[in-house]
Amino acid sequence: MDLILGLACDGRAYPDFPGEGSGALHAAVVGPSGLIDVLEVQLGLTGPRGAEAVRIAAYAAKLRAASTTGSAPFFADSFSRDPWATAKTLLGWRDQLVAAGWPGQPMGSARLDDLAKAEVSGPSLPPGTADRLCAVLTALTDQPAITLHRLRLVEPRELLPPPCRRLVDQLERCDVTIEQVARPGADADSDLDRVRAFLTTGTSPPLNGDASFVTVDADTALMAAEALAEWLAAGSEEELAGTVIVSCDGDTALLDRALQARGLPALGQSAASPWRGALQVLPLAFAASWAPFDAKALLDLLLLPRPPIGRSAARKLARALAREPGTGAAAWDRAWADLDADLTERFADHPQAETEISRRRDRWREWTTGGLYNRIDGIPADAARRIAGRVGQWAIETDAGASDPLLLTVAGAASALTQAIDVLGQDPLPALLVERMIEQVLAEGAQNPEHVATAGGLRCVKNPASIWGPVERLIWWDFKGPGDRVPTSPWSQAETAALTSAGCALETPSAAAARIGWGYANALHHAQTRALLIRPALSGGEETVSHPLAHQLNPLIQPAGRKIRWSAERLLEDAAHDLAGRRLPRELVAIVQPPQARARWTLPASAVAKLADRKESATSFERLADCQMRWMLLDVLRLSRGRFSEIPGPDQLLGNLAHEIANHVLQPGPVADAEAVLQQVDAVFDALLSAIASPLQQPEFAGELAAARARVPAALAELARLLRQKNLEVVGTELDREAAFANGLAVLGRLDLVVRHPAKGTGVIDLKWTRSANRRRTELAEGRALQLATYGAIADPAAAAPAPGAYYLLNQRRLIGPTGAFVADEEIEASRSLTDTWTDLVETWRAWRDLAANGVALGAGLPRAADHFPADLRVSPNEEPCRYCELTSLCRVTQEAN
Repeated sequence: MDLILGLACDGRAYPDFPGEGSGALHAAVVGPSGLIDVLEVQLGLTGPRGAEAVRIAAYAAKLRAASTTGSAPFFADSFSRDPWATAKTLLGWRDQLVAAGWPGQPMGSARLDDLAKAEVSGPSLPPGTADRLCAVLTALTDQPAITLHRLRLVEPRELLPPPCRRLVDQLERCDVTIEQVARPGADADSDLDRVRAFLTTGTSPPLNGDASFVTVDADTALMAAEALAEWLAAGSEEELAGTVIVSCDGDTALLDRALQARGLPALGQSAASPWRGALQVLPLAFAASWAPFDAKALLDLLLLPRPPIGRSAARKLARALAREPGTGAAAWDRAWADLDADLTERFADHPQAETEISRRRDRWREWTTGGLYNRIDGIPADAARRIAGRVGQWAIETDAGASDPLLLTVAGAASALTQAIDVLGQDPLPALLVERMIEQVLAEGAQNPEHVATAGGLRCVKNPASIWGPVERLIWWDFKGPGDRVPTSPWSQAETAALTSAGCALETPSAAAARIGWGYANALHHAQTRALLIRPALSGGEETVSHPLAHQLNPLIQPAGRKIRWSAERLLEDAAHDLAGRRLPRELVAIVQPPQARARWTLPASAVAKLADRKESATSFERLADCQMRWMLLDVLRLSRGRFSEIPGPDQLLGNLAHEIANHVLQPGPVADAEAVLQQVDAVFDALLSAIASPLQQPEFAGELAAARARVPAALAELARLLRQKNLEVVGTELDREAAFANGLAVLGRLDLVVRHPAKGTGVIDLKWTRSANRRRTELAEGRALQLATYGAIADPAAAAPAPGAYYLLNQRRLIGPTGAFVADEEIEASRSLTDTWTDLVETWRAWRDLAANGVALGAGLPRAADHFPADLRVSPNEEPCRYCELTSLCRVTQEAN
């Protein structure tokens, strides 16, 4: 067997295999892990591999056991606060020592002796890479017969880390021939040759600009991708075969889009990420199990591309949760009633319908309304295992044998978490510990399964040190810093000396820096005819820094200037460019004007037909008065942004909570006194808070919740006092009303509070939670309280005139209304009474409706729109009708300058 060993060759390497031709027999390119795998097979040392999370859990158990006997170890304080992070860090130290030859015995140094004590305490530790290396080295001591005959090294032998060097030395004693992979030479005196000479000898002859070595600067990664794709497209298909692209961040999605747009093959590199949709099921399943209930976590779980319950059921529950964030609200109960009806209809003909319906309902409820556990006290280990097992089962069932990499990763992570909980031996598990464990099992993440490479000559590697053979054309994509960092040693000089005397050789920082620097230069040494280094100034919205190799080459690059430096933005300036020996032709694109804003739009007959049998509301009236176009699009045509659901903000949650509490304590009939109302509010506050406004229980809203606990009871007690003072009794809260008027006008709405005076009749009070009273006061003063006017008109459909109304501002505890309204405590001089406002609103509706019926829609905020307004318009649009409109990009009121 003939192997090539490169420290960065455990992933993609170039060339793929040793030898020339189309294949190789008994030969491969491997990294350190690959070499250990090969030797384990030959030595009979194979065995099950443990997940890193299981190893950390086992080491945490060992550290806990070591802490219970004798004096407190050096890690005792940090372990008591964050056992997982402490165990993870110390396990890394321990593995580093074991790989370097540490015997695991006391050495007279306090920290090393504490680790040696942990080594023999607690449960056995599943073997890691360092333990496997030591087992291989021990087996090779007897010089067994192995089929490995030659091992060629990519890196110089003296630059190998001590553990790898020990393995190579031991293989040499087993009669394995050790050779060095030779770097290809170059005969021509090109700029690329001069760069290689500079990296080797430090001499710096000037560069001539012969296009063999070019640096490409771009303002953005997008422009860099366009430039590189243009350069590759300018060459022949045969020239793609010898082109290798280095992408250190492991993600070529942006570059692949530019390549595919020009008919070039995609590289298909995708960075592993723990944030992919399916991988979020595990952390979100636990996040939704902590008290106080986290409605956002459950909403995120339901809105995943592949939720753990049926998509239709998830959408219905998500809408209910967004409307009333809690699992004890009326919207939540209605959603479950709908789901039960759907299941009954779906399994109507099933022979075991009741069993199947019950099974699905129980499984869905387990996902959405399982138990809640205190974050500090922790979750019982059995409950944590059940959640992890449920996630793993969902992943396997959803995959159904399709080998979806994301779902298999989820199943593996759930299994690793279950094993880690078993090995850890702690019960219960605090929230911080569970989150650390989940973070660990998902640490490696997963690649995007939809991002795949396409057939073609282009090749891509992640690490410049993984190139071990000649490359015709080298492209270093994303040539930016900071690059690999030299690992810092946690050991003091005294500890290092003790380790060295015991035969434990640790790599020095200077040796690590030399090895990393060699890897950077390696790619350029293997480049034969061309080398392009491409650096965007901005990547992912952040400013980039120079790569360490760029600093090293600066004595050559800086004097050469524009001879070798090329700006990608030049593609936007001229018709043709020369870059790295290729002509990049460009064609001028005609610049056309985008569609311009216009005030008057013609409606199709299908839109006009939707005016029939419409029912207006207070909200639709407000939109209509401000902009007929907005009313037409949102209320008549029902245009929406989509089905995206989100948790309301704290102000809206407080308003919803205050409304619901008022609905409970202001029962029909005489109003209780303020003290009784306060007691009633206290009795229902926490239950309703959890039912419909649970996000307020999260720590980030502690200030808002504290304010609500004081303001909501006080506001409702003050409202009760005012109602009693005015001799008003409650007719009802949250009352649905509908009324029909002349000209085919039908209006419906839900009224917050309807009251009655023994002599003056019915009145309407609209509850508002707002930060300032200015807006409502202005509405009343200007005669534009359209919502109050509408509610008054439909409060008592049998009444001859609209009922008077007032706003009760909960946050300010003020009951304001127009002059003469018997329900108001603070009267505001209004330019128009509510009755007149309603009359004018009806006439305004008729005028706008008739205009729409004639096939015309107007955007009120557009220039010269007033020229097309109906002549008899009673309620004119606001001065800024577009200020809070979500349709400004559609009607093009606002557009970017050309």
